[in-house]
Amino acid sequence: MTEAAPAPGLRSGPAWAALFAVGLGWGGTQLLSKIAVGSGHGAFTLAFWQSVIGVALFTAAQVTSGRGLPLSRQHLIFYAVCGVLGTALPHTLSYISIRHLSVGVQSLVLATVPMMTLMLALALREERFEARRAAGIGLGLAAMLVIAVPEAGLPAETAAVWLILPIIVSLSYAAENVYIARAKPGGLDALGVMCGLSWAALLMLLPAAAVEGPLLPNTFGEAEAALVGIAVLHVLSYFGFVWLIGRAGPVFAAQVGYVVTASGVAWGMALLGERHSVWVWAALALVFAGIALVSPRERT
Repeated sequence: MTEAAPAPGLRSGPAWAALFAVGLGWGGTQLLSKIAVGSGHGAFTLAFWQSVIGVALFTAAQVTSGRGLPLSRQHLIFYAVCGVLGTALPHTLSYISIRHLSVGVQSLVLATVPMMTLMLALALREERFEARRAAGIGLGLAAMLVIAVPEAGLPAETAAVWLILPIIVSLSYAAENVYIARAKPGGLDALGVMCGLSWAALLMLLPAAAVEGPLLPNTFGEAEAALVGIAVLHVLSYFGFVWLIGRAGPVFAAQVGYVVTASGVAWGMALLGERHSVWVWAALALVFAGIALVSPRERT
């Protein structure tokens, strides 16, 4: 027996508004990352302070909910693995790569997370093979090849090398998705997962950030404000996405990927004056087609 899908009426008004708000918020984090790296702080330091702010917000929400955070050995291992795959590694690499890539290109590459997730799930036999969804993976890989060609209009001749980092970031997020599906301990909700992994990531990043340079900025300017904005947008978008899943179902909520990618490209063009070649637009079309194919079909 399959679970009934939310009524169509629940997908009008508030649900659509939430879909676009979450997408615009998450898409805007790449723009703010580009601003944040202008602070002169290293990638570990930026990732650390983003984790500090995230921990404060998620812990406050956890305390407000009245639920404690499970701290058994199984839970601590789970938090540590998720902290590496979902925060410490991808955030650090994202701050390194955004120094060399445009906001639009980075947003486009990170949109391959659904394809990467399905690819890993198929390899681990967590998903059954479907030709339609496998074709979506192929389109995502084709998009990466298209954007890496020398004529793609990347910032510099060597910029294609930096595409490797957001690709690793996408793989890291995908690995986290699969790991959560396979290993999430009982008695742990989505908020607990985010709170626990955020604490784990913070503790991992602290030594690296301390070695990298001064942890505390001398001034609080545009770049530092952008870092705060990234953390707040991430937390708000996460809660909005969870609300959207409960309100309109996971298939409807998955469409947020289109908005995130499109808004990331649009933010970069509108506020940073980025312009992209026909190769980048072709890659964007391939990514959108890939997302459409790998997304699960709704059950009725």
